[in-house]
Amino acid sequence: MQAFFGTVQGPFYLSYKNHEKHKNMKRIYYLLLIASLLPLPARLSAQKQTNGKGTILVNDSITLELPEIFVKAERPLVKMTEGKLQYDIPNLMKSKPVDNAFDVLGELPGVEKKGDNISLLGTSGTTIIINGRKSSMTPEQLADMLKSTSSDKVKKVEVMYSTPPQYGVQGASINLVIENDKSLKDILKGEVSLTGEQGYYFSPSGRMNLSYTGKKYTTDFSYSAGYRHSRSTEDMHAEPTVNGQRYDILQKNWSENKSIAHNLRGAFEYDFDNKDKLSASYTGRYVQDGPASHRGGRTEFTGIETVNTASRTTGPTSLHSARIDYNGHKNLNAGIDYTFYKDKSLQELVNNFEDDTDQDRRNESRQQTQRANIYLNHFVVTANKWKLSYGLEASLSGTDNKAEALLDNTEEREGTFDLTQREHSVGAFGGFSRSFGKKLTLDASLTVRYYKASIDSAGKKSTLWDRADLFPALSVVYRIDPANMLQFSLSSNRKYPSYWATTPNTYYMNVYSVIKGNPELKPELNYSMQLTYILKNKYVLGAFANFQPDKIQQMSYQSPDRLQSIFHTINLDTHNMFGLMAVVPFRAGEVLSSRLTLMGFGIHDKGTLVDVRFDRKKLFGRAMLTNTIFLTRDKNLSLDLTGDYCTKVIQGLYDIDPLYSLDAALVWTLPKQKLRLTIKGNDLLNSQKPLTHIDQQGQKSRMELFQDNRSILLTIRYSFGGYKEKKVKAVDTSRFGT
Repeated sequence: MQAFFGTVQGPFYLSYKNHEKHKNMKRIYYLLLIASLLPLPARLSAQKQTNGKGTILVNDSITLELPEIFVKAERPLVKMTEGKLQYDIPNLMKSKPVDNAFDVLGELPGVEKKGDNISLLGTSGTTIIINGRKSSMTPEQLADMLKSTSSDKVKKVEVMYSTPPQYGVQGASINLVIENDKSLKDILKGEVSLTGEQGYYFSPSGRMNLSYTGKKYTTDFSYSAGYRHSRSTEDMHAEPTVNGQRYDILQKNWSENKSIAHNLRGAFEYDFDNKDKLSASYTGRYVQDGPASHRGGRTEFTGIETVNTASRTTGPTSLHSARIDYNGHKNLNAGIDYTFYKDKSLQELVNNFEDDTDQDRRNESRQQTQRANIYLNHFVVTANKWKLSYGLEASLSGTDNKAEALLDNTEEREGTFDLTQREHSVGAFGGFSRSFGKKLTLDASLTVRYYKASIDSAGKKSTLWDRADLFPALSVVYRIDPANMLQFSLSSNRKYPSYWATTPNTYYMNVYSVIKGNPELKPELNYSMQLTYILKNKYVLGAFANFQPDKIQQMSYQSPDRLQSIFHTINLDTHNMFGLMAVVPFRAGEVLSSRLTLMGFGIHDKGTLVDVRFDRKKLFGRAMLTNTIFLTRDKNLSLDLTGDYCTKVIQGLYDIDPLYSLDAALVWTLPKQKLRLTIKGNDLLNSQKPLTHIDQQGQKSRMELFQDNRSILLTIRYSFGGYKEKKVKAVDTSRFGT
């Protein structure tokens, strides 16, 4: 809104070309009328001029000095564009304790962050994509890359419950647009940050970023390094029945993890004169060979014996990932993504029995993986405004695995192998979209994908998967008005199990617990539906339903014929989940900005774990409240408080007790926003200890998991550059008589 002020002179007239102009002029008239009634300073001036003939001309004018008019409008928190929920990241992240791009994901409404896993609430799985394309990196590798990327690089985030096929994924996804600010040219800017995290142990890290924006290109370089030192514990009480006899087993395990990691990223983008754009990026990560991580435990077989376990694991890892994208002005997009990963691990495990005998295990493994994604997309807009999209994509991967297992210096066949795994995927898609007036938008597509996976073990080749699938997708958006929208989405997906989930090999955690794969695993199907309502560009209301026959789930099973707990992966016969969700932001003046997220779920799990059948249903709920309290008038000092509570839930045979947490952060931005200090407390109540228990059909156990989540972080971030002195041509003011 503008403030109207000026001089009212002599007789005048108004002409109206249309009704809208008439309404606007009426508003101005009323504004002036009201202003004339206020005790505003007014001055009557007589300006003398001559016409060159000695005649004095007098122009009477009344000048009204109106007060400044400020209209404060709240920026939309979320808007819907082409079936995507697009969040206002600068508004959401303002005064938030975020330091990197991965932290940004955790602040999005309706998004759950557990460790390195990100998921949209109400979906079965979520893919993180960067700048509109999936990465050849694994989710864990991608999380590491985002943690080393400054949060200021995230310009936009798009949430898609039904991802269009041109993005290369099925189902739900979150698209992070990471780029430099191009509003100013010939600009060099950078950022340096240091973080110290004190949990049970101290973990320091640092990050540096430099970027340059030219007239036609941008470059970006970042480096980070960190020392990570953490611990975790597992407490278990089991009462298995073996060969008709009941046993009592107490187990306490602990682990101390250490690592030193280096991250390097470079990016380049060039804009051609014809509006084509070429971008390239490289990501590297190296984890040093040492220090070693340790794991220990104590297993008490009541009335029988006690066994102490100790293990030591070390080994380097390296990652190299490169990407090239070409975006053409004639709606043609193409690109390639390549990742090379290498890992070497040495585990030394010792079981010490009460009779002073030792059992020594030595497991040495090496893995080398190469993955590549290639895509080509194009779309056209017909004369009747139909948008037709089509494209091709291919994914290739190869993994070489070698492992040597020794038991008391004797080769153990169960843990020794040399195999190569190959995966190939080729897909094509076609889709159409159109807006019908200003209210309705339709987007539909169909993707066909062929997938093949095979292994070569000791010269014996076998095929794991060889099939083609169809994946339809549908999105319908109805705009009630510019601020209120309704979206319905429908998608399908198929997830194939990893090789390690299907291999019959055994991994020994301790003297009692082992992990075994399941060669009988089948791919996991998923059908998802979402109904989302955006109210006043601010509130998000949603309903969802997920149907997953053959869901892949890992559970523990106590063998009936030996004292051993087996972590086994199976396919559930049924896994259905449905629910409601509401995201409600609210404010209290200029002091408090809050967001309340409420969810209600219903879940149905049915299946068979070896010889234990189950059919279970459960209703549960979750609530999250985020509060930002501004402690100063200019909002440069703020306190962020976040609480989370989830009621009791089930997962297959497991019952999981209620969980809650409380986080707090103090953010202080110094003048000119060059220096920012953040003090953050995670899990202040030390309550993130998932308690799971089973008591069904001879399976009786209780397990409490504890991660070193409670910590205090201090982050100092300094930004520099980003400003350019504009040279303005001097103005000759002599003609104004000065």
